[in-house]
Amino acid sequence: MKAFITGAQGCLGMTMQNLLKRENVNFLGVDIAQLDITDFKKLNEVLLNYKPDVILHFAAISDVDECEREPEMAFHTNGLATLGIATIARKINAKLLYTSTNFVFDGNTEEPYFEYAQPNPINQYGKTKYLGEKYIKEVYDRYFIVRTAWLFGQNSKTFASKFLQQKDKPRSISAICDQIGSFTYVLDLAEAIFAIMKSENYGTYHIVNAGSGTWLDFMLKAKESIKFTTELIPVKTEELSLSAPRPRFAPLGSKNYEFLFDKKMRIWQDALAEFVKILNTKSG
Repeated sequence: MKAFITGAQGCLGMTMQNLLKRENVNFLGVDIAQLDITDFKKLNEVLLNYKPDVILHFAAISDVDECEREPEMAFHTNGLATLGIATIARKINAKLLYTSTNFVFDGNTEEPYFEYAQPNPINQYGKTKYLGEKYIKEVYDRYFIVRTAWLFGQNSKTFASKFLQQKDKPRSISAICDQIGSFTYVLDLAEAIFAIMKSENYGTYHIVNAGSGTWLDFMLKAKESIKFTTELIPVKTEELSLSAPRPRFAPLGSKNYEFLFDKKMRIWQDALAEFVKILNTKSG
């Protein structure tokens, strides 16, 4: 099996590369420095030349507020480039795995969103990622859409991961207390993606750690383990004056992965405990 990874220098891309090396899977990983995925001609050339068995399409503009400020750029990168990749995947008969987001949902509910809930994105990031999903479905049938949310782990850009990996921690930090979602440990996500990409079980998956909470809940749980002295200040979304609206309640529920692979994702608290253990080992 040969894999091709877009967004290879991102948190998930780097974790996936390590896993594929461990599993002796040949792969080619590219990021913006090596290949601009919005350049269809170049993308077509590279993929036709490499002929992978599976394309792991992780590349995206995932900064939610940047997408709101630069909707055209988000449309080209998250939407049109995905159409290009799906078109080439069909041409070379490669499986296509695309990572999407819980932000395809509006958050106006009290229940987790399962795989076949109707998307209704409220910001440009969610709209362009959902457009990517729709393009894939229109063009090709050998696809896996993997929706995930709130990544944490090594190399993650989420504020919580960056904070936990900092040696010198600030005296205080704000943590959002009024958005409820799912957390995803990047190592667990990569393992699930590896199982999915080897299969022929095409369709849509929600891959997140079990349970839900706010970023404040996450930081309080981390504080129990690490015992850092930084004061956690609860903050409401409206106080932050963010460019893009956020779903208020958007945890993901998972049925397809459990049914088709007979596997369950562990609760986020256990995944966080493992991440903290790794951090403690490194600092020790």
